[in-house]
Amino acid sequence: MTNPTQIFESLRDTYLRYLDSPFDLRYPDLIAERRRLLDVDGRLYRNLLIEPVPSYETTELFQQAAQTLLSPSWPPALIADLIAFVSQGLFVPPRKLYLHQRRVFESAVVAREDVIVTTGTGSGKTECFLLPVVAELVRESSTWARPGSRAPQWDWWNHWTMRGSRRSFAPRISQRAHEQRPAAVRALILYPLNALVEDQLSRLRDSLDGAQARTWLDANRSGNRFYFGRYTGRTPVSGRRSASARAKLRTELATSSAEERQVSGTGAARFFPGMAGGEMWSRWDMQESPPDVLITNYSMLNIMLMRDIEAPIFTQTRDWLAADSGQHIDLRE
Repeated sequence: MTNPTQIFESLRDTYLRYLDSPFDLRYPDLIAERRRLLDVDGRLYRNLLIEPVPSYETTELFQQAAQTLLSPSWPPALIADLIAFVSQGLFVPPRKLYLHQRRVFESAVVAREDVIVTTGTGSGKTECFLLPVVAELVRESSTWARPGSRAPQWDWWNHWTMRGSRRSFAPRISQRAHEQRPAAVRALILYPLNALVEDQLSRLRDSLDGAQARTWLDANRSGNRFYFGRYTGRTPVSGRRSASARAKLRTELATSSAEERQVSGTGAARFFPGMAGGEMWSRWDMQESPPDVLITNYSMLNIMLMRDIEAPIFTQTRDWLAADSGQHIDLRE
């Protein structure tokens, strides 16, 4: 088990040694005196504070909870699909549900109630809302039509021809041009800070777009994907569509594609988008086909609601809501 006191002391000593190195002095007594002046609580650091937190109460495996809670209303095959997909990366056995996670799942998915979750750091709030979201995606996706074949040049940023000394680039192809199912925002995840958005992206890559998740979707959902997209100031490209904006987007996507190849098969892969998977590439692609899970911040959402360029995201979502007779739930943490 990691010793927090040892970690604190190691970090404190590292900072103090760092200051000794570039600001070396001729006299050891002066070095020692400077160390005594700096090595005081409130100067370079604060003394370690340890807060004991009781363990959260656990219940059964998600697989058992899903069988118990969903059996009265879901067909067995659909329950088996949910259990199988969740086990690909979102909630892998032998991990057990916390009691509050089970209660949220029951309230949201079974009772169709709106839920507010207020628990401490490290209590699994992300799973509280992702498990119901994934349950709804698995349920709805059982009715989705098989997507068509992708165009040979779907990765359009990698294709060009040479006409003499001039390079002619392939035309842009929308990321989801081959799909048959309705595109809409099934879940909206809002955060106050972009740093939290970036952290959530890594979780979604593991849960919805990892190698095991893609294999399961290929075998059980006819190759459909659960799409998710980050819509923040970092998402390419801003502004109206033009030749220069298209060239900028081509460069951005080519860079992302190259970075994906570099980290493929390493632990760092979860921090980069998979271009052939369910993560959406750009603002244009999301404006044309809204992702199932849209992740943004309050400020960007406010801007999106006031601009015509993002209107198709909300129009298509409105149409999907109007056509869906099911109830919709509100999950907040």
